[in-house]
Amino acid sequence: MPGLVRTALMAAFVAACLVPAAPSFAGTTPTVADFVRPAEFADVQLAPDGKHIAALVPRPDTPYENMLAIIDTATVKPVATVRSGSRTMIGHYRWTNEHRLMMALAVRTDSLERPSDTGELIAFDADGSHGTYLFGWRGGTYGDSNHMLRGGRVREAYARPVEGAPIQDGRYALVQTQPFTDDPAGSTPSIERLDVVNGDSKRVIGGPAPDTDIVLDHLGEPRAASGGTYHQPKLWVREAGKDWTLFNDSAKTHVAIEPVSFARDNRRLYVQVTHDEGPRSLELLDLQTGQRSLVYRGSFSDPGAVLATADHQDIYGVVTNDGVRGVHYIDPDSREAQISEAVGKSFPGQLVRLTSFTDDGSLAIVTVSSDRDPGDYYLFDLDKRQARYLFSARRWLSPKQMHAMTPIELAARDGVVLHGFLTEPSGNGPFPLVVLPHGGPHGVADRWEFDEETQLLASRGYAVLQVNYRGSGGFGSQFEARGYRQWGAAMQDDLTDATQWAIRERHADARHICIYGGSYGGYAALEGVVREPDLYRCAIGYAGVYDLRIQLDKSDTHRSDSGADYLNMVLGDDRAELLRRSPVAGVDRIKANLLLIHGGLDARAPYAHFSAFTSALDKQGKHYESLTEAQEGHGFFLQQHRLALYDKLLDFLDRNIGPASNGAAASAAP
Repeated sequence: MPGLVRTALMAAFVAACLVPAAPSFAGTTPTVADFVRPAEFADVQLAPDGKHIAALVPRPDTPYENMLAIIDTATVKPVATVRSGSRTMIGHYRWTNEHRLMMALAVRTDSLERPSDTGELIAFDADGSHGTYLFGWRGGTYGDSNHMLRGGRVREAYARPVEGAPIQDGRYALVQTQPFTDDPAGSTPSIERLDVVNGDSKRVIGGPAPDTDIVLDHLGEPRAASGGTYHQPKLWVREAGKDWTLFNDSAKTHVAIEPVSFARDNRRLYVQVTHDEGPRSLELLDLQTGQRSLVYRGSFSDPGAVLATADHQDIYGVVTNDGVRGVHYIDPDSREAQISEAVGKSFPGQLVRLTSFTDDGSLAIVTVSSDRDPGDYYLFDLDKRQARYLFSARRWLSPKQMHAMTPIELAARDGVVLHGFLTEPSGNGPFPLVVLPHGGPHGVADRWEFDEETQLLASRGYAVLQVNYRGSGGFGSQFEARGYRQWGAAMQDDLTDATQWAIRERHADARHICIYGGSYGGYAALEGVVREPDLYRCAIGYAGVYDLRIQLDKSDTHRSDSGADYLNMVLGDDRAELLRRSPVAGVDRIKANLLLIHGGLDARAPYAHFSAFTSALDKQGKHYESLTEAQEGHGFFLQQHRLALYDKLLDFLDRNIGPASNGAAASAAP
């Protein structure tokens, strides 16, 4: 039967399913490989009738492929797998009925670390049979060593299932499609009705403008759409049988309103709304009257993911991000809220979510996770109110051996309030400190969640400081806007101020501090040792940006109108100023020891950054260490390359701020 797993692999998979929830790790320290190893289970979903559970699992023999495992709910044993295809991954999927699943394909491209959706859709029965290529550019010809799939005509377009859209008659899925184009302005999407058995499709309606996202109501009617420039989104709405109407243009109203999902009555729309100051709010917008009512607004952080009710007709909660993550219950009297809250009492200090339901609402998948727990999955009977352990994402990592991410708050030099996290190792401080600025930088934030890199560093005796500097996402539109054109200026000052806070509060040993980051974080690490040569003993740049002119000219971001608009907004176009705020222009001030890591195929932060920066260091006679991989892109993907990266990184830290640095006359010592 096509796609069924081999006997040896089946045996290994069964063994993985049957391990206890909390295996003993007494006396052992997780290895680097333990942190690098991918999760065994992800995206766990119940079949509509509850008889099977599906989950994405890695292929043990190749990192470029994964599998969709079908598990018998009663026995928690695998019954079949669907393989993704040669050098192809299943990015996400959904059950279309109790017997069939639709999957979106993804590939790991040369330039990016993480797999990217290809816009192709395939479908299989739950036993691995009747595979059909539904949509994509390989229609009618798709075949490899894993599959020979029938169906599907050639479509030079991208498709993705519309989240939460009903499956009509158990056979017809609503998908958003978008033609491929070389036009920097993009192309206009459509909603299509796709037959998940044979791949036939019919256009329902087009979107209101290029590169918009369309939201459907609970009857499958396209009713809202959003798009526009990065910082000035628009909202369109429509009634059935009518044309799109522009409801809000944030360029004129100075308030961004972005659709989330429809309420049960199909009249009101949940939206996220920006404010002059402070975080975004989740509100209900009455499309008939235009009135909005507040649903939830955090103290300082934007609302997180919304949680759908068992019948998928509304939402019962929203994940909160004010420090330690939790759930705000929109209707505390709802069955989902009461059960979620009751289950949460059994898992104090963890985030508990009901994430997948059967059609009759009797069974749910409960996901439990935290800063120290990568995630455990339980099957919950809503009628009997009983939970049964299923499996863990990373069973080989014991939460008891991980370290807490403690929320912190501090004031920057100009009074702006910053939030972040401090993860400290075992023992008494002050500790050697790694300052870890996140990448992005805009629209991205560090959150209270399991992070294998932070835990790896803490397990080796380092405190880790993560601060959401101005420009980070998730703290309101104004906080993000405060970082525009502040690369190497106020954004960098925030990291300096946070580092000095950690020293004052005796969390950090002032003589043993390193700054390390990837992408923008790599920029911030190297700009940090340019601007503050006596603060950091070492710096590590991973896929970093070192010349802002190169980023403006050669990054793949500038290839679309929206990307070019973004770069102009956040960086500006004054080339002399861009050079002044680039690490490449300040190498003469650097005292810290340096480690530079880069992939030769990186298109997001092109390899030209590494070449330009190392050339400038060579001209100044500055010593540095490096690790490059010719076939990696924006971040290392292959497990052996990631192992080599962290082995080198930990050795570098050890010699500069760790045990091997004690008593050494390091050149960067303040």
